[in-house]
Amino acid sequence: MTPETMLEIINAVRGKDKADVVVENVNHAEPLAAAIFESRCLFEMLEKNARLDEIVEQISRKNKAAKRYEKVTGIKWPL
Repeated sequence: MTPETMLEIINAVRGKDKADVVVENVNHAEPLAAAIFESRCLFEMLEKNARLDEIVEQISRKNKAAKRYEKVTGIKWPL
């Protein structure tokens, strides 16, 4: 993952922009989108001071999406 790609992903997670990322393989697109989506949901929950149980549940969702991304791409999800 290039530094430019990471910046695109970080901006998408923070809600500043949509991720304009080119994937190497069509099979990588959905796991990448899921990992970005779940990471963004977690970021938004932390921003709005959600309840701890909601945050823990979202962390589990994000981690599940991250593991799927890693399984499909061989690249560990950096967030």
